[in-house]
Amino acid sequence: MTLSLALAFFLAATLGADAAPAKSKTTPRAGQLAQTVTVSGECTRLVQAGQPVAGCKNILVNTNYSTGVSGYWFMTGNSIVSFAGDGARRLEQASGHVIQSIERVFLTDTAKPAQEEDATEETAIGFCRFSDMTERGSTIECVAHTRAGLYEGAFVTDGNPPKLDTFQLGR
Repeated sequence: MTLSLALAFFLAATLGADAAPAKSKTTPRAGQLAQTVTVSGECTRLVQAGQPVAGCKNILVNTNYSTGVSGYWFMTGNSIVSFAGDGARRLEQASGHVIQSIERVFLTDTAKPAQEEDATEETAIGFCRFSDMTERGSTIECVAHTRAGLYEGAFVTDGNPPKLDTFQLGR
């Protein structure tokens, strides 16, 4: 399956699952915008339910929805692990870095024929820490605890300009 098809189905699954924290109850609707920022570099760590995962790709996707939800996608050849939280819930914002709260982890198996319900959702407690993704050597690190175990992702950027895409959700 191509990455773009997996991305489309993953978006549909995550948007339908209301990844925003309980207090906001904002559900994405047709006509709302989403933005993706794709950065290149090196994925240095990926852990799923306490188990190290090999084959993490050297791209990271940050998705921002008009509902305020922000997600960080770590990918392998056959899966996507996304750490999602309300972009407004920043635990810390200091000069040079941001720490954002994470409330959900989404898992998608891209090796199977895609269907909207293929993404599984885990309630999580965690954070993503990041700085300027355009700078070489910038680190994006996500850690989240779920009932299934610990999820971690770490990525170091290579300084190449990120690719920005904005699109409107289907009707």
